[in-house]
Amino acid sequence: MILAMNSCALFEEDLILGSKEDEYSVAFPMINSRVTVGKLASLAKGNVSVAIEPDGKTIVNYNGEVIRRTKSSIFPPLPSLGELSIPDTFVNIPLQFPNAYIIRKAVFQNTKLVFSFEHTEPQDVTIRMQILEVSKNGKIFEQTYQMPYTGSAPSKLNTVPVSVDGWTYQSGDNSLTFKYEAITKDGKRIKLDKAVFNYDIIVFSYIEGYLGYHIYPIQGSVIDVSLFNKWLSGSFDFADPKVSIRVENAFGVPVRSKVNALELTSITGNRVNLQSEFIQKDIDFDFPGLNEIGQLKTTYFAFDTSNSNIRQIFNEKTKTIVYDISAEINADRDLGGTGFINNDSYFTVNVAVEVPLHGSVKDVVLTDTVSFDATRFEDVESGELKMLITNDFPADIELQMYMLDESGSRIGQLMDEGPLVIVSPGVRPDGRANTPQEKVHFIPLSASKIRDLKQSKTIAIVGKINTTNSQSGQTLWIYDDYGMGLKLGALVNLKN
Repeated sequence: MILAMNSCALFEEDLILGSKEDEYSVAFPMINSRVTVGKLASLAKGNVSVAIEPDGKTIVNYNGEVIRRTKSSIFPPLPSLGELSIPDTFVNIPLQFPNAYIIRKAVFQNTKLVFSFEHTEPQDVTIRMQILEVSKNGKIFEQTYQMPYTGSAPSKLNTVPVSVDGWTYQSGDNSLTFKYEAITKDGKRIKLDKAVFNYDIIVFSYIEGYLGYHIYPIQGSVIDVSLFNKWLSGSFDFADPKVSIRVENAFGVPVRSKVNALELTSITGNRVNLQSEFIQKDIDFDFPGLNEIGQLKTTYFAFDTSNSNIRQIFNEKTKTIVYDISAEINADRDLGGTGFINNDSYFTVNVAVEVPLHGSVKDVVLTDTVSFDATRFEDVESGELKMLITNDFPADIELQMYMLDESGSRIGQLMDEGPLVIVSPGVRPDGRANTPQEKVHFIPLSASKIRDLKQSKTIAIVGKINTTNSQSGQTLWIYDDYGMGLKLGALVNLKN
């Protein structure tokens, strides 16, 4: 009576129902599970998330920052090149900047200069050194040094490092102009026998000019769709998937993105390339102008069903989607252009995948395995299993369970008569599924099935799914409250 009125899978623990001299009956739960889309959404980790819209519609998202570049990657600190000679009292010395930089204006940071002087005059000498391209608050950089005569020639001086932090460098030809006066104690101007300068490192907190051509290859995996690892066959038809590229740019230089390749690899090894007119075209991203220093410009672009074959890509048995994108700075190499970067400047490239769960499913076969405690059936003589299933999805599900041994080989199946069919509750005019119905199914435990259960290590659950009217291509939304419940319990007779 208990088994007829209530599933033993509803019990929280074993129940001894009765006994005879040589055997007794026990009811125990095996599986008691209900999973909803909303619950799965809360379990999403990492860069993958499941968004639930206010009306319950579900969207799977992947969002990953695939590249970030700061000032140091565009203009890294310039290490010392060693001593540079100042051969005359007025001389222009070119600076060696990489990547064809043309620095028109820059502000020094954490940079120190040192000088070395030498002369043979038998008296004290005063040196006034200027760098004409370096100024602060309208005043040209100037340092005065004293070289006292010590009784023997030549006289030498190595200056202490002087900081130029906060000083502005302005030039049109990447050079420094040194001008010095060396005056003896008796008022005579002389040319030093040796004058050199050096710097420890050149760092700029702000740079303005042509900042070179840079290309940054961005290669990797957009998304590893591990959800589909359990997808054996059949087809999804997602109505509106998107792959979007978003660039945030605080550099005052143009950034261009070129999509060299975006390729899908299916679980069967098939490869499909993204096709779009924008693959051949470059995508230019916005950047702040000289009057917008400190602002962040954001540009968004999406490959969708209107401009690409993205729907075909996602309707494959998707395993991974890999990308090959180039981010180019100053792609046009316009030497006359003037851009800027400062300490806070950066740009990022984000690649996002958006898959609204809106579409249809046709003959999709999914599988998963659950652990199984075979010791529960050691002393079982006879009995039966009872399944209680609820299905909220607007889809027909054919369910079968297979017993697997330690090597994963199939021993037998639980339902000898074939898959159990759980019919869709149907769809209302508004596209929502009707109230689900529970389905109860009994599985007699024959001697051979008990023997198979004793040898089992896992149970493979295989489901074949067809959404309502999938044959006609009708698309349906998956809502967060959709789910499936499965309870499996046993009523068995054990040796006493």
